[in-house]
Parts: sequence; structure tokens; C-alpha cells
Amino acid sequence: MKKIIFKLLILTSVFTILNSSFLTDCFAQSGWFYQPLPVSGQIRDFRFIDENIGLVAMTGPLYLLRTTNGGYNWQTVLSGQYISQFDIIDNICVYARGGNSNAYGMIYRSYDCGATWDSLLVANSWTVNGISFVNRDTGWVGGSAGGLPFLWRTTNRGVNWTVQSDNTGRGKVFFLKNKVNGEYIGWSQDDEVIWKTTNSGLIWFQISNIGLSSQLYFIDENTGFAATNNSMKKTTNGGLNWETYYMPTAYNIFENYISTFKIINKDTIYGVGATRYWTNPLRTRGIVWVSTNGGVNWGFQQPDTAFQRSKYNGIDFINKDTGFCDFIRTNGGGGPIIFTEINTNITEMPGVFRLEQNYPNPFNSSTRIDFSVSVPSSVTIIVSDITGKDILRIFDNEHFNAGNYYAAIDISKMNLASGVYMYRMIVTDAKQNNVFLKSRKFVYMK
Repeated sequence: MKKIIFKLLILTSVFTILNSSFLTDCFAQSGWFYQPLPVSGQIRDFRFIDENIGLVAMTGPLYLLRTTNGGYNWQTVLSGQYISQFDIIDNICVYARGGNSNAYGMIYRSYDCGATWDSLLVANSWTVNGISFVNRDTGWVGGSAGGLPFLWRTTNRGVNWTVQSDNTGRGKVFFLKNKVNGEYIGWSQDDEVIWKTTNSGLIWFQISNIGLSSQLYFIDENTGFAATNNSMKKTTNGGLNWETYYMPTAYNIFENYISTFKIINKDTIYGVGATRYWTNPLRTRGIVWVSTNGGVNWGFQQPDTAFQRSKYNGIDFINKDTGFCDFIRTNGGGGPIIFTEINTNITEMPGVFRLEQNYPNPFNSSTRIDFSVSVPSSVTIIVSDITGKDILRIFDNEHFNAGNYYAAIDISKMNLASGVYMYRMIVTDAKQNNVFLKSRKFVYMK
């Protein structure tokens, strides 16, 4: 029979869904915790200028919110204006794209860190769907006019616009801020087709077809990323060819979308847009995607499930540890990452429930716990200290099909003392009756 082995790797400092006082401390250190906004609605973009000043663009209702103390308090600086993308130029200047009630494309400008704004029409545009400025003066927008795609360029802060293309621009646009060989390099998208310029937008040429994307971003002239529904596409040759890396669907993830992402460095990328399904009780909760190898493999972080948010939208980080999403925040990189990878082998299914001894043991950072599930069941695996205080729930009443599994956990950033700890596995059936309970010890050595 076929056996599915889920490889679940839980990395970085650990948080979880606990019913003890440890929860608050754990979230404050490393997990995603609730940080409310003054109004509810759909987040269109979420960007921080520095560790204190941040901006949120919302629809339903239309608001532009601003914080000056790291997201703990927010003020409304605009209302009734449709804004859907920020472009941070420097520590003072911010541009944004949007529209008005007369269905004209517009850009919005702020030269005081988002405290006050003015707006300008973009030529004769009907829509503005992408924006990319390389400095305060020079920028491009992609949009449409008369039902056709257009790309416009400004060199005087949006006062005047020049058409640079009338066959691309309907979607996203992205320019590197530094010149290459004396020219700006840029990419744009018209429906599913990617176009490129190597001479500051004077000439555009079609290079590839990647499907519709919700975000387009390049680290340099060669390496770029595009979020396309349930996958991340990556290029290492300037957009000529793209590899597709699908987001995981295991571990009760039933909407494996990625709508927005933030690149921390060439290895670490965060993203949002997906939904995870929970049972007992029935609920859905949003997750945060994480890749630690440049977008090739993806895992996820589970923010506090007590907060009833089925999907997260905008995301931004000001450094590797401090990040913001709609209604949540992390001060420690977001906590554990659960990586899922599925292997199918022809072998016997387990006949009994089992919880194996961890390996290695003792350990000083990470260890592996193997377990088996003989029939579809709900599984909880909890780590506690020697007094019985729960410090980590690796799984919290999660549904598993019959098979053999393991979880690798890293607790090196939890600031735990060296010593003996316990881990136990609890299995319940459909009626929530306990059908298996097993405990084991491990030794953690700093």
C-alpha cells in the first residue's frame, strides 16, 4: 500500500497555540501576534518606511492609515481615495497608485513620510495598475486607456507623462533603481506576457509568458520573482526563463495562494494569501508563507489562531525580525516554520499508533520525533517542561491520515534552560475519545 511521509520541519524560535501563560511571552519573542487596526476592511497594501512610520491602504471602506509608533496606534490621513500600491522612494518620499470616482488613473505623492498627500492624473489613463519610481523625479506607470494597455513615464514627479508603449503595461511594472550600463532596466506585464526594456523604457520586447501575477519583483538584473496564484515563479536570467515552485497543499492548507510577498534577502522570502483548514472546532485561519532558500521550497507560519482571520493580505518587514501584516505583527521573525514535503513509497501501512524516541538525544538545537498513525485521526503532540507546563504544541488536534510521519523542531531561540523535557502524543477519534496516549523524555543541552 502507499504510504505518505510528511516532512515537517519546524525552524527558528518556537511559538504555538497554548492555553498557558507562556503564550504571551512566546508571541512577544518570535511569533505573529494580534495588532489591531482602527477599522476593518480589505488591505490593498501595507508598507513601512522605517521601524516607526508605516502606511496601510484599505478598501471597504477606503482609507489610508498611518502610524508613527510601529503600528501600535494608527491615524486616518486620507479617506474616500482609492489607493492600492505604495512605492517607497526614500525615508521621506512615497508615491502610490490609484484612481478616482471618475474612473481616471492617478498617482498620489507624499514628501513628508505619508503625513500629507497630493494627487495627479496620469495622462489620459483610465486605470493605473502598476507603479515603479527609481527616484523622486523619474517613474513609470502601467495602465490602460481606451481599452488598450499603456506605459507612461514621468521625469518631473508626475506633472507630465510621456507614452513609452501602447502594447504593454496593462498589469504590473517594475524597474531597478540603479542603472545598468547607464540605463534603467525594467519589466512589465500585459495580461500573461512579460515585457522587458534595457534602455529606460524607450524600447520594449516580449520575453516570456508566465500567467497572471499579483506581484512582480526583481532583486537585480537577473533574479526576479512573480506571484502567480498558487505558485511562485523565479527567473535567474532576467526573465527569459522562469521556474515554477508550487505552494504546499498538505497539512490542511486548502487555499494555497500567494498574493503578496516580501524579500528579506536572496534566501528568505515571506508571503501571504493562503488559508488553512482546522477541525474540532471547524474554522479557517490564515497563514504566512516562508521560504529560506530563495523561493524554491516553501513552508508556513501559523499566527495566533485565537484571532479570527481566514486570510492575510499585505506584508512588510523592516528587518529580518520585525514584520507587519494586516492585523498582526512579529518581533522575532514570525516563529516556527513548518515545511511540508510529500514522498510516496510502496510499503506496509502502520498497524498501531506509535511515538518514537527523538533523535538525537541529548541535543543542543534541533531534534527529530517520529510517529505513526494507524487510522485517520486527530493528533496532538505537546512539549512540556519537567513540571508539566506546556511550552510548545507541535500539532494541535490536527487531522492525519494513516501513515508514518516525523517532525524536526529547533528550540535554540526559546531561551530554555538545559535539562529534561517531556513530549507526549494524544490521538482522538471522530467523537473526541482518546485512543492513544504516550509520553517520552528528551534532554536539551545548551
